[in-house]
Amino acid sequence: MDDRYAALRRAQLHLDFIHANSTTHSFLFGALAELLDNARDAGAERLDVFSVDNEKLRGGFMLCFLDDGCGMSPEEASDIIYFGRSKKRLSTLKFIGQYGNGLKSGSMRIGKDFILFTKKEETMTCVFFSQTFCEEESLSEVVVPMPSWLIRTRESVTDDPQKFAMELSIIYKYSPFKTEAELMQQFDVIYGKCGTLLVIYNLKLLLNGEPELDVKTDKEDILMAGALEEYVFPARWSFRAYTSVLYFDPWMRIFIQAKRVKTKHLCYCLYRPRKYLYVTSSFKGAFKNEVKKAEEAVKIAESILNEAQIKVNQCDRTSLSSAKDVLQRALEDVEAKQKNLKEKQRELKKARTLSLFYGVNVENRSQAGMFIYSNNRLIKMHEKVGSQLKLKSLLGAGVVGIVNIPLEVMEPSHNKQEFLNVQEYNHLLKVMGQYLVQYCKDTGINNRNLTLFCNEFGYQNDIDVEKPLNSIQYQRRQAMGIPFIVQCDLCLKWRVLPSSTNYQGKEFFDIWICANNPNRLENSCHQVERLPSIPLGTMSTVSPSKNEKEKQLRESVVKYQHRRAEQQPQAASWDMKRKQSLNFVEECKVLIEDENNKSDSDIILVSDKSNTDVSLKQEKKEIPLLNQEKQELCNDVLAVKRSSSLPSWKSLLNVPMEDVNLSSGHKARVSVSGGCKVASSPTSSQSTPVKETVRKLKSKLRETLLYFFPEYQLPSELEEPALSCELEQCPEQINKKLKMCFNQIQNTYMVQYEKKIKRKLQSIIYDSNTRGIHNEISLGQCENKRKISEDKLKHLRIKLALLLQKLQLGGPEGDLEQIDSYLEALLKEDNLLFQKNLNKVTIDTRHRLPLEKKEKTPEN
Repeated sequence: MDDRYAALRRAQLHLDFIHANSTTHSFLFGALAELLDNARDAGAERLDVFSVDNEKLRGGFMLCFLDDGCGMSPEEASDIIYFGRSKKRLSTLKFIGQYGNGLKSGSMRIGKDFILFTKKEETMTCVFFSQTFCEEESLSEVVVPMPSWLIRTRESVTDDPQKFAMELSIIYKYSPFKTEAELMQQFDVIYGKCGTLLVIYNLKLLLNGEPELDVKTDKEDILMAGALEEYVFPARWSFRAYTSVLYFDPWMRIFIQAKRVKTKHLCYCLYRPRKYLYVTSSFKGAFKNEVKKAEEAVKIAESILNEAQIKVNQCDRTSLSSAKDVLQRALEDVEAKQKNLKEKQRELKKARTLSLFYGVNVENRSQAGMFIYSNNRLIKMHEKVGSQLKLKSLLGAGVVGIVNIPLEVMEPSHNKQEFLNVQEYNHLLKVMGQYLVQYCKDTGINNRNLTLFCNEFGYQNDIDVEKPLNSIQYQRRQAMGIPFIVQCDLCLKWRVLPSSTNYQGKEFFDIWICANNPNRLENSCHQVERLPSIPLGTMSTVSPSKNEKEKQLRESVVKYQHRRAEQQPQAASWDMKRKQSLNFVEECKVLIEDENNKSDSDIILVSDKSNTDVSLKQEKKEIPLLNQEKQELCNDVLAVKRSSSLPSWKSLLNVPMEDVNLSSGHKARVSVSGGCKVASSPTSSQSTPVKETVRKLKSKLRETLLYFFPEYQLPSELEEPALSCELEQCPEQINKKLKMCFNQIQNTYMVQYEKKIKRKLQSIIYDSNTRGIHNEISLGQCENKRKISEDKLKHLRIKLALLLQKLQLGGPEGDLEQIDSYLEALLKEDNLLFQKNLNKVTIDTRHRLPLEKKEKTPEN
């Protein structure tokens, strides 16, 4: 600790904090798991959890944890009594423990006192952590005796014999072991050269006076008292069942009450497993915290560097070298912290891949749900997601999901029963629910095939049955569908046994080695571990990330605004078109009437009201159909291409047309098929006005088409129509086909041209909106840069003011603008002095050069 704060008061660890800290474990087996985690982090290959009866102690027994891990030296043992101090976080290895709190919180949740025996290298140490001792001695602060001995001579390792004797007296008085021989016997229980034995006693009791842990009902298990009927899942009330799925990658052998736990490699214990890769950048809470810590570390290092620079400027020549060394170390520390910050920022931008495993629990279909691990340690189990949350839904029944989340992606709470970021955890459950549906689709285990699936494994069409029948045929199917894997006691590798062996019950071996494997390819500990391959599934539709959702929402808003803008002028545009069509017909009437009046002919153009009404009704019917064309843009484009690819004016007028009646005294007929040939009346007096009318109509039609389709290469004058005897007798057909042609132009080509214009307008509006958004973002960035520059300028002014004071040059105080003007004046004075000195130097050199030449001449 820094000597600068030696005189200040320190926070003492009060005894009440021990109890408050232990209550964070609402799940009792979670407190026991903390002690298993410590053994696994210590590299233990075997862990024994057992009880020792002792009626003198509260609860009637002691709970012991014995492992063959690396043990602890006296210095390492002294670190475990502190809260929040852990070297595991600084290590490059991935330890489960990170907070330095599990031993104290877990053991104090089970009992009031514990005594720990550990061996490492040449020493053995005893750590006595007792609330009873502190309460009996009226100590408000926690006191922990820690005597040590040499393993060979069993002599004490201490520089203070009086302190050592006091520690032993406390242990003899308040622990279950009353003599030094009994203490040495506990060290002998540690069968290897190194290891740890933890003994917890004075256990906590329920309201009825019974201990919370039940070791009497089942002699081979540790049960949670009074929870057999309360919890459906065995892992909630059986410690053996809980430890069997405690680790995602199990390699440590666990023995409870001297009987080995059938540890499950859960991913390979399911029927029809599938693996899904979920790539995401949503889980950034832990990364953001790491970046913040790195930024704070950089700030602290920079402040230390500034202090070192000030000391270098102020120190004398005698202490200058040491001050420069301090400055160099501070500079290196700043560079290292900045490099670490850049690495953390790069990690924040990376996308992470989570492996999601799914399969069916055919042994007990009710034991379904999601198992969520963090850094190989079980955090949540049997979490229902998606369709499993619905009471009457059969989708996902019996399906188990597994995911192992790296510590840097999502950090668990210090009691390892929750996650710190609840929002990210809920998002993970939602994603796992979506992949659950995909798994059911991929494997065919859906509502329709569920009955067949249940019959295959002996559920007898009864969906409510939890376990299948125990007949040989169903056990054989389970053995063929699920691989039987066991762990070697020597090399700790997992081996797959042939499915044909022992399908009746799959006997479990307390001791099994690779040499017992009937498969000759894997009957040696030197051979590589080969686990069954899990098929890789693909997700058809994955829920978008937060950024993608915002982008989709922005695009939908723009589309909605465009749709509203289109709907407003649409009704007006159709009214205008209807009026234009009526005006066009009236113009035709007037035109032909004028021509007839000039030529004294009997041909008069009359508009049939009934036909007009029919055409209007057809237009009203076509309006909703045209509204649907927004969803058929590809078809519209093809239609435009087809229409634009018409080779000539002749092919264009082969389109079906509507009616425009023409009545006259002498019946005539106009044909608009093929080359738009219009026949005149038999009399020569009537042929001239008809030809003129047709010519004007053709010119109007040509102008219209060239306006909307300028790419057409139409001739300047259309060919003269030939006479047709058939049309001479039916002039009504002429008007019909002409009007149908005009309506076709109006209702098809004009509409397509409008759509083109609307699309262009929409693209222009969208581009302008996106550019506006980009401009706002760049404006915000420029504003931030401006603020940063102003802050830098302000700090520079302050430093210059301090520099002027140190150089004793004087200067104004307070106003920064006056400091700027003062500095400008000083710089001008420095320039003038520099120029004067430069002039003097040049003058001197001019005078000296001849003298030097004179001096050199005699030598020559």
